[in-house]
Order: sequence, then C-alpha cells, then structure tokens
Amino acid sequence: MKTTRLLAVFLVPLLICALLYGCKKPPEPPTEPETDWSYTTEDPWEDITEETTEETTEETTVAPTTKKTTTSTKKTTTTTKATTKATTTAPKGPTTIPDDPNGSKATTTKPPTTPPTTAYTKVTGVKFSGASSYTLIAGNTQSLGWTVSPTNANNKGVVFFTSDSKVATVSAAGVVKAVGGGACTITIKTTDPQAESNYEDSVTVKVEIIPVTSIVVQGGATVKIGGSLQLSAAVGPTNATNKTVTWSVNDTTIATINSSSGLLTAVSPGNVIVTATATDGSGVSDDRTIIVTT
Repeated sequence: MKTTRLLAVFLVPLLICALLYGCKKPPEPPTEPETDWSYTTEDPWEDITEETTEETTEETTVAPTTKKTTTSTKKTTTTTKATTKATTTAPKGPTTIPDDPNGSKATTTKPPTTPPTTAYTKVTGVKFSGASSYTLIAGNTQSLGWTVSPTNANNKGVVFFTSDSKVATVSAAGVVKAVGGGACTITIKTTDPQAESNYEDSVTVKVEIIPVTSIVVQGGATVKIGGSLQLSAAVGPTNATNKTVTWSVNDTTIATINSSSGLLTAVSPGNVIVTATATDGSGVSDDRTIIVTT
C-alpha cells in the first residue's frame, strides 16, 4: 500500500501537468519581414544647385551625407549637400569706388609716390694745377689752382696748410703770400666726410730776399726852433724785398724825429745829424745834417 500511495503522489501531478499544457500547441516563432536592401540608383548630386555671387571667390563643399532608412519594403537614400560661401577681403592698395548710377564719377585714391634717392658721389682725389713749385720775392703773392676728382663729387671742400708761416702764408682761397727768405710746403687737403680718405697734394714755395743796397735821405736842410721838417729816404734797388727804414738823430736836445715817419721837430739852435737805416738786415744807411736856427 505504501508503494501504491507513493506512485500516486508522483503520477498525479504529472498527469495534471500533461493535461494543462499538452493540449496547447506551442506558438510558432514570428516570421521576420523581408527587407529590401537594394540601393537607389538616383544620382545624389542631381538636385544640388551651386550658389555663386560676384563677391565669392572660393566655395567650400561639404561632402554629401547619406542617411539610410530601413522599412519593411524598401530602403531609400536621402542626400543632402551643404555649401559655404567664402567672403574674400580685397588686398590693400589703391581703391577704386564704382561710378554712381545717378551720374557721379568715381574717385580713385593713389598711394603717395616716393621721390627717387639720388646717389652720393664721393671725392676720390685732389691735385694742384699749375707748377709743382714757385719762387716768390718776399712780399709778393701767388694764387694756387687745384682740381677735385671726380668733377661731379658732392662735396669738393678743401683746406690749406703751410709748413712755415715765417716763409709764406696761405689763405682759405689758396692765395700764398711770401714773407721771408727760405722755402716751405703748401698743402691742400679734401674735407669730404664720406670719402675713403682726406686726399691731399702739395707744392713747394721758395721765397727770395732782395736786400737794400742804397739809401739816400731827402728833404730840407734847415728848420727854425719849434718848427718841423719832413724827411724821406730813397731806397734801392726798386725791387728790394723790404724798403722800410728807421730814423734817428744824434742829439735829441737840438731836434727829435719820429722813427717810422721821418718827421723832425726842432728844439734848440744847433746842428743835428739824421740817419735812415734799412730794416731788412742789410745794414745800409744814410746820414744828413740839419741846421736848427732861431
């Protein structure tokens, strides 16, 4: 009995389950709808219109984007195109304003013009024109000539120098004056600050002294007390370098005399000796006796 009861316990539930679920047919799995994966043959670019304006100089095109839509019957393709207009900035420079349709004329602005730069021509040399040396008599003058190279140099300024001003001097204009016996060098030098050098040239100047060889005192022989007498001196030769003389008397209690002009003034009665002496160092002189009366 125990065995029968145990089998009944296990079999009864099995029968009940078989009755509940065995009569029902299991549902068939749903049928997957057919999908058409064929692609459209239409040109995705067919309906695209490019926009162009006069101000546009560049066009940037975004590649078409394809959107896939799946339905139960057909897959369609939609193509879109984006265009970007580029704005071009005109380069800087002369600007021309278009004519006004109402009749006003356009004006054009031009950049200022720069004048051409003139090339600077440097000095390349200088040379005295004329003789290479001069012989002058003391007291005489000589004008010097010179040439600066090239002829179209921008700065032709020069200066002059003497090696011995006791023999000869030179002016800013190049005029040499003989002073005393001897020789010296006169130099010319350029002053162009942009030249490669201060170019120079020189000449020799010799100065000769022609000494006094004779003096003759001239003028009156008598003068009253308190009176005056003008004396003079004839100096030879006529081309003597230095014709100046100095005057003197042997007794100033009788008369006095101006040493440079030769004007004698009587002081007291008597005889006075007047002397004229050359100043060139030759030692030549002349005497004259003057009588002072009452």
